Amino acid sequence: MVTPSSARSGRGNTWRRHDDAVRPIAAALKLGPDHEEAINRSHARCAALGLSRIGRPDLGPIGRADLEVARSRTLRLHQHAVPVMEMLFDQIVNTHSMVVLTDAAGTILHAMGDDDFLARASKVALQPGAIWSEAHKGTNAVGTALIAEVPTLVHADEHFFHANHFLTCSAAPILDPRGNILGVLDVSGDQRSYHQHTMALVKMSARMIENHWLTDDLRNVMRLHFHGRVDFIGTLMEGIIAARPDGRIVGANRSALEQLGMSGATLRMHSLETLFGTSVGTLVDRFRSPLATPLPVRTPAGSHFHLHARFDWPVWSSLAEAVAAQVPEAARPAVALAVAPAALPKPSSESAARAPLNAQAAAPQTLGAITLDAITHAVEAAHGNISQASRALGISRNTIYRKLRAMQRAS
Repeated sequence: MVTPSSARSGRGNTWRRHDDAVRPIAAALKLGPDHEEAINRSHARCAALGLSRIGRPDLGPIGRADLEVARSRTLRLHQHAVPVMEMLFDQIVNTHSMVVLTDAAGTILHAMGDDDFLARASKVALQPGAIWSEAHKGTNAVGTALIAEVPTLVHADEHFFHANHFLTCSAAPILDPRGNILGVLDVSGDQRSYHQHTMALVKMSARMIENHWLTDDLRNVMRLHFHGRVDFIGTLMEGIIAARPDGRIVGANRSALEQLGMSGATLRMHSLETLFGTSVGTLVDRFRSPLATPLPVRTPAGSHFHLHARFDWPVWSSLAEAVAAQVPEAARPAVALAVAPAALPKPSSESAARAPLNAQAAAPQTLGAITLDAITHAVEAAHGNISQASRALGISRNTIYRKLRAMQRAS
């Protein structure tokens, strides 16, 4: 039985001590037992590191040169995050708070906030160049979120070091489409300014950064925007999945993983066919029109969703366009005559001079021969890489294999 040997309160929190263990009771904040357990585990980690609650945290920032190196390594994160940080700060301005961005090691890269609070925060090294990992600053929202990999609130006395008890901090990790931590977004402020909606704002902002990163990182693949409610598509609540032209899933945002109940690694084992029972070709046909309505789909687990596909690669309206884009320039005159001369770009005089003299006589005349010729050229251009050829032509690998086997049998 836990016997309280001492107790004190601070902003609704009561601490009970038993030996060296500290159990925060956050009833006033309505955070629940999971939150208390997370704080307990963090305090245990800090104690195992040999930190003392009454000790002085490491306040020394990294050198200016090291900070510039860290910023250069995370330049892309900075570019995506700063506009979102500015919008977030607009929501919390004049609340004695600040917005912080760190890298995956907990080093503060960028910060903005109310002038009166920034001066106070600098006294505990809550500023660019400072490292807020648990090893350096004990239990805190940034460091604990990096370890738990989930949004984390650390309020008042829940901070391990007494020097940080005046803070309330809400942090959310920023993940890339493969589930790797890019950094942490955090709002820190005076513990008297705590508001239950701050964490919701931080989580939404982190998701916005993640979605921007996903769109930028995977702009050359198909992106599926989906939700169980069709009116949530296009909002921050939508799931986003990225799929290659062969249908394999290569990334997803946090909402997609939550809605599907999967880890990133498990999801990447799927294809569009095994997950939603559809294919890239089907989605291209449906969503080449900007007026297309979301497609109802169902997962093997029985979950129903509505999805909309977006893709930036060229979508060909005919085989002639595919040939024009993929067949080597020297061979185009031969194929052009058989497909549709008006549909293909007119070869330059230089490319025409390089074309075989008997190209016109050797041009295929049937649709099957035209298709096979286009496939053959695409495979040759890809140096035998069937996956690359299938992506280039916008058809499945199975179709290419089937056509090539037919050609072998015919020969």
